[in-house]
Amino acid sequence: MQELYKLPSSHCTTGAKPEKLLNFKDAANAIGAKEWQIRRAVKSGSIPVYRPFNSRGLVKLSEVVAYIDTCRQGGAE
Repeated sequence: MQELYKLPSSHCTTGAKPEKLLNFKDAANAIGAKEWQIRRAVKSGSIPVYRPFNSRGLVKLSEVVAYIDTCRQGGAE
């Protein structure tokens, strides 16, 4: 199956390419989480949510991954 979602590459500067916005279900599937976990993080304000054209909430995969990285406890760097 073709990979639908990719994280921005390390050589890409922020804002250089527009990133696709994902609904909560697709973002959860992309990182192997549950949809309710994404919803809870959005509701608490931990992950920014985008509502273009007054539609349903959407998130950027890179921001979801960045939030998860900030929650890391212990382990090797």
